[in-house]
Amino acid sequence: MNSFDGESLRAGNEPEHLRGVLISSDDDVRKIVFESIQSGELPITIGLDVIPPERPLDSEHLERLRSYAPHVVILHIADPERDIRIAGAIAAGVPRTALVGLGPELDASRLLNAMRAGLGEYVPAPLTPGHVRDALERVMRKAGWEGSAEGRRNGKLLAFFSPKGGAGSTTVITNVGIELHRLTGKKTLLVDLDLELGEIASHMGVQPRFHFVDLVRNMHRMDADLLASYIESHKSGVHVLSAPFEPEIGEEVTGEQIARILGLLRSQYDYVLVDTSKSLAPPALAALRTADPIFLITNLDLPSLRNLKRCLPILDDATAGDPERLRLVVNRANANGLVSLDDIEETLGIEVYWTLSNDFHTVITSISAGRPLVLQGGSRYANELKALANEIASGARGATRVKASVVIRLLSRFRSASSRNGTEHRNAQDEVPAHD
Repeated sequence: MNSFDGESLRAGNEPEHLRGVLISSDDDVRKIVFESIQSGELPITIGLDVIPPERPLDSEHLERLRSYAPHVVILHIADPERDIRIAGAIAAGVPRTALVGLGPELDASRLLNAMRAGLGEYVPAPLTPGHVRDALERVMRKAGWEGSAEGRRNGKLLAFFSPKGGAGSTTVITNVGIELHRLTGKKTLLVDLDLELGEIASHMGVQPRFHFVDLVRNMHRMDADLLASYIESHKSGVHVLSAPFEPEIGEEVTGEQIARILGLLRSQYDYVLVDTSKSLAPPALAALRTADPIFLITNLDLPSLRNLKRCLPILDDATAGDPERLRLVVNRANANGLVSLDDIEETLGIEVYWTLSNDFHTVITSISAGRPLVLQGGSRYANELKALANEIASGARGATRVKASVVIRLLSRFRSASSRNGTEHRNAQDEVPAHD
């Protein structure tokens, strides 16, 4: 084994081979790496075999690495604190290099630090030639040396939007996603784009290790294999991409980043269900513009209808004027309420796609327990959610425009009453606590 002096660079490397660097002071690790390459007949040539220094790489070391221009660097993580810093120096100094780490089992915090430092793959102990070979094969796919189109999907993206907090969008999306997966057996992902106060993970009873902003920060090196490490699996078989734990960090995400990530997710899943909550910020708009259908989740109260009416021009722009991409779902529907389904259709100019009954006690119990309703049996509300998922799976059409009102009676009544009284009109339905 040579020190970091470049003397082991093999002359005459075949251009069809990937150039590899091995950084390790452990003979057993070195043996496993070479065996993994030879047994798998991988087109990788280890041209530099390096003993890592006792300190992070200096500029001379990095210049020699850059001169060799490796496709892949295999780094043995013997001392996590030191060697993760070495990984960061390599990623910054030789940015086109794929980094593979080998070493001890890392806790979630250190694993996240390692990925942020630049490791695209990490193989924990106990190391075997098979495990190392699998990681290197994934690197080859990332480098384009093997066809990676196999398994790629052209999934449907379903966006769920609420005009007002408490409308029940998160409850609907979690239960519909689980039931879609159960009905179709297709690969399904729930994405929480309420980047400030998203609650999908809580509704699902999931404790995520990573979140959406972690994925954004590593998008420059993201592919299907790395993506899997950011996704949580629910016992139902549905996958979850959580909102960030700290509300303030969601502000750093741009609409362009969201669009790129959603494109990647659609290539890996059959169904991608996105909860935008009540936001019309750039991340939510990016999802709305790329969604196949947009489910508008609303209650039959005047503030919800007023907000939804105000949002319609933006939604119309997001769908390029295609009404079939809008699906109006009335949650907590009450036949005896002040506002009827006919009223909402006349007010908004689109037909109601689906209604869900008002079952506050059942829903709030489910949310508090982190157990989605469709997994618990046959409540009326659960059955209505299952039927909605079945309707979606069958490919039912979206909204149809109804004749536009000459006068929007409800909202005009509401505005005139508000201006006279200086207060919001409240009906009996508003006294029931909202369930999200």
